[in-house]
Amino acid sequence: MIRPLPYAALVLVSAACTTFSTIRSAEVRPGPGLTVQAAMAWSPGDAAGWFWSLECESHCDHAIAGMDFALAFGSAGALPLALGFGLNGTNPYLDGYLQLSTSRKLPFGVGARLGLPFESWTEHQVYGRLDVPLGRGMRLLWNPGVFYHTGTSPNGQNPGSFLGLVQGVGMEMGDDGMTITPGLTLVLGRAERNSYGDQIGPEQRPFLSTSVAIAFKRKRQ
Repeated sequence: MIRPLPYAALVLVSAACTTFSTIRSAEVRPGPGLTVQAAMAWSPGDAAGWFWSLECESHCDHAIAGMDFALAFGSAGALPLALGFGLNGTNPYLDGYLQLSTSRKLPFGVGARLGLPFESWTEHQVYGRLDVPLGRGMRLLWNPGVFYHTGTSPNGQNPGSFLGLVQGVGMEMGDDGMTITPGLTLVLGRAERNSYGDQIGPEQRPFLSTSVAIAFKRKRQ
């Protein structure tokens, strides 16, 4: 017999859609690292909500749950680099991040995610990262970026896209081996699609997404 709480968690993970913003530290650690993030976006609008619904033709302005799993490998150098692979909901991607400042006071960098065309929809991102160390194992993280979702339904009759300007802020807490980061993201979204010849949108809507991420990485040298 499956107990209710584990079963509910399994359903949430299997139905996960997208996280819109993945709040990460700007500091690259040499070696492998794993990050798991859960997120919930609130009231994205009817047009945007349709993209991340299992069965919804209209009135799709509902909360969107998301899970992101990311595995990255960092390399040291004058400009530290991290390359990785991940899964945002059901959308796989490649990720590259370059740390432009190695300052311990204000490290920052830029990166991009390229969605892989394994299904009819793909998601891409470009983003920045900035850390503000607060002491005692705490850092304020700022991750601005641009999120783009595009494609069509499996039958090819519903093409559309979603463009979001995101401002993600989080508080990283923990030791060198494992950190926990609760976050809040503001998304300024624009969604439009074509449904069997009928134009829907463009619809513009600001909305919020809450998240929590757990990261496992090598200790600082």
